[in-house]
Amino acid sequence: MTAAPIALDRPGPHGYTTADLHALPDDGRRYELIDGSIIVSPSATIDHNTIARWIANILEDSNPSDEYAVGTDQSTSVDEHNEPRPDVVVTRAEHLRRTPFPITDALLVVEVVSPTSALRDTETKRALYARAGVPAYWIVVPEEEKPTISLAELVLDQGSRKYRYVTHYTTEPFATGHPWPVRVDLPALTARRAKLLGQPVEEG
Repeated sequence: MTAAPIALDRPGPHGYTTADLHALPDDGRRYELIDGSIIVSPSATIDHNTIARWIANILEDSNPSDEYAVGTDQSTSVDEHNEPRPDVVVTRAEHLRRTPFPITDALLVVEVVSPTSALRDTETKRALYARAGVPAYWIVVPEEEKPTISLAELVLDQGSRKYRYVTHYTTEPFATGHPWPVRVDLPALTARRAKLLGQPVEEG
C-alpha cells in the first residue's frame, strides 16, 4: 500500500524549519531537513544498509574509548533549517539516548551513496557538514554495475570551513588516524558484497 502524501503548510521565507519537521506524523518514512527543504528518502536497500553496517562495525570495533559511540541513521541538529540523518556517525557517548543530537559533537559523518542521493551526498551535505564544523567526512560509493566499493576521506580546513580530500575514492585498503586509528579493507568488503550479489570480483 502506498503511503498517503503528507500535508505541509507553505514554508517560511527561508524554507521549512525543524519545528515543521518534528510536526510531521511518525509514518515510518525517512525525513531529513536540508537547507530548509524536507527530503523524503525512499526506503534504503539491504545492500545500502549492509554496507553502512559494515562501516559502522569497523569503526566500533576499533574504538579505543568508551567516550565515543558509533550510530547509524541518526538525526543530527545543525540549525533551525537543517537536521540531516547521516548513514553513520561518530559522536560523544553522552548522546546515546538523545535525538537529534548536536552535530557539533560529531567527530565523523559517513554517507553511503545511493542512486537517488549522489548529488546530495557529494555536494549539498558535504557543504553542510563543513559549515557545521564536522572534522571529517567519508563518502562511500557502492557501484551499481559492479560489486566494487570505493571510499573518499575529506577533512576540514578550519580556516575556510571547507573540506579537502585526503583520500580520493580509493578501492584499495584504506587507513586513517581520524577519528581514531582505523583500517577499512575495501577489497575484502567488495568481495563480501560480490558474494552476496552473486557477481564476480574483477582482478587487478
